Amino acid sequence: MPTAIYIAGLGQSTNKESVEKYAARYSKELEYSTSGINYYTKVEKIYYNDDQSSLAVKIYQHPKGEQKSDKDTLLYTFYDFEYNELLNQKFQNKNLFLKNIALLLLVIRKLPRVIMSLSNKTAYTKGSQTFYMFILFLIMALAIVLVIPSLLGFVGGTNLSYIKNNLNTNLVDMLRYLRDFSLKMLPITSLLIIFIPESSTLLTKVAAEFSTIDNYIQYGEQAQIIQGNLDALIEYIVENEENPTIHLHTYSFGSVIALDALFPIGNEPSANIQNNINLLITVGAPYEFINNYYPKFYKKRINKMSEKIEWINVYSTMDAFASNFRNDNKVGEAKYGIMGRKEVPINLNYEIARREKYNLFSFLTLKHITMHQSYWDDSKSGQSCTRLIFNKMKELNYFSITT
Repeated sequence: MPTAIYIAGLGQSTNKESVEKYAARYSKELEYSTSGINYYTKVEKIYYNDDQSSLAVKIYQHPKGEQKSDKDTLLYTFYDFEYNELLNQKFQNKNLFLKNIALLLLVIRKLPRVIMSLSNKTAYTKGSQTFYMFILFLIMALAIVLVIPSLLGFVGGTNLSYIKNNLNTNLVDMLRYLRDFSLKMLPITSLLIIFIPESSTLLTKVAAEFSTIDNYIQYGEQAQIIQGNLDALIEYIVENEENPTIHLHTYSFGSVIALDALFPIGNEPSANIQNNINLLITVGAPYEFINNYYPKFYKKRINKMSEKIEWINVYSTMDAFASNFRNDNKVGEAKYGIMGRKEVPINLNYEIARREKYNLFSFLTLKHITMHQSYWDDSKSGQSCTRLIFNKMKELNYFSITT
């Protein structure tokens, strides 16, 4: 029985998505591809560890015009894998100022590689897109941090005179300079808030997302716990589903979690992964982004799964994070995979907007960043990339439909 694990993205990537919505879109595509059959979903909460749960969304089919019954055919089951809380919990406990400092330090640390990416088009074709992103984040983080000294405005001339009598004159002059400079920064911050949509909330989300990703990739923070939980969920499925073949449906950073499980460092994948997973689906996978800014992350991986999985990759050329596994930012077949050519993905291009060059308007509106969320919308009934995935899975015979 085909079974799926849905692994969502992080932070802002998860705003419009859930396993229930994903399964509902999948069910809708089943409706469109058949006649005389109705499809519906049932949601059940299961516990695969003492403190870890998953929503199991089961898709059933039954003849049109007939009532739902226990005899209806179970067609496909989606289990969601939650890791956001584990990955975000430390960062979310920090205050807003520390979050901005974390973002600022991260951008400064990565800025040399960002600049290098602009001149090396063959190594990373979306260097200009991420350059816009990092510069924008740098400006936003600096604007917030540099506004802090404006609080010295509360210190009036009399108080400064008092401080001057008790502290070094140079220190008082420096405090006065910081205060005046910070007050000059306030109009810039105001312009950012006015002209950049949702900039006040986006900064916090982006800081959380990039800092937690950096901690996961750079230091392996929470990686062992997350991968251990994924192994436990797979074990639960193997023990509770009848002869399961497991498909991994992943979005954004969820694809990084899946690739980590399939191609681990040092140790072989678990026996359950090797024996039961045969399909990987990635949507908006940031492989090239991570490989460019963290070049050691995908080195020395165990390639045990290279010959055992098929890989479907959905991407948009307008998405600043999505990978097409080519040496250009064009629509076409993938040229390489994580381990070279052994597991080259099947590329599926999905665009909802006309391709255009980067300009000032794109910069101010964060267009190529927000396009990362364009593979679906809030509605379960709207068009999405799910149709491409469904049709390709049907073509490759990953499930059978009774017509």
